[in-house]
Amino acid sequence: MTAPADYVDACYKKCGKEAISLVFILGFFLCMTCSAGGWDITGAQGTAMDSSLCQSREIPDGRNLFQHVCAQGGTESSHTGVHNAIDRSISNRGVYRCAGCGTPLFDSAAKFNSGTGWPSFYAPVSDALGYRKDVLQQGSTEVHCKTCGAHLGHVFDDGPARTGQRYCINSVCIFKHEGYIVPSDLQLPWVVNSYLLIVLFVGCCCGSCQLSKRGCERYSKARSANLEQEDALPEAWGTHPLGVSHESRE
Repeated sequence: MTAPADYVDACYKKCGKEAISLVFILGFFLCMTCSAGGWDITGAQGTAMDSSLCQSREIPDGRNLFQHVCAQGGTESSHTGVHNAIDRSISNRGVYRCAGCGTPLFDSAAKFNSGTGWPSFYAPVSDALGYRKDVLQQGSTEVHCKTCGAHLGHVFDDGPARTGQRYCINSVCIFKHEGYIVPSDLQLPWVVNSYLLIVLFVGCCCGSCQLSKRGCERYSKARSANLEQEDALPEAWGTHPLGVSHESRE
């Protein structure tokens, strides 16, 4: 069985190192540009809003945890949030709002059991979320409240078939408003697979080095050829086209 390294080396020899390097570079730039979050790689920044602004509403998971997750971009422990459970009763349908500013974020009908231990949704409310690339989380896509900037969680491309996306949200970042329904937006931005992004990033770096190396080699060869031509010019100048040197004619 052919080893992966041998297979890659065979592809390089067949297709050309430069061509494959360009594919990786272009692929990385296209994925970064066209996917959710674009070139914003600042990740989970959190919000400047303070939990004291929510004194009129109880925070079941605790105000200290609210500050750690929503304001500082942290993550709560799995299977600990009060909103992790699924309630499908019609009477309890509602919308999950941002714990920081109260903006509607997710319809409760879009909630599903992902088995991860965090509240998961397959789609948000229209124009409710902002996206960033999270470098510290292996290139995954961070989501935050578009109104106040509170960190909510991350979105992945392994969700239910309806959208293919899984919004993994910290329980402390949301609260449920029962009886108030806002429909989900199924027109979602493309979320790039974090492992694909890592592979393209590594390939982009290696490809850039490869192209730089080949460029330097070609420049050195061209420079050497020019120097050889320059060295040959004085001898040509000292000889007459008929084979008589300029010095003998004088």
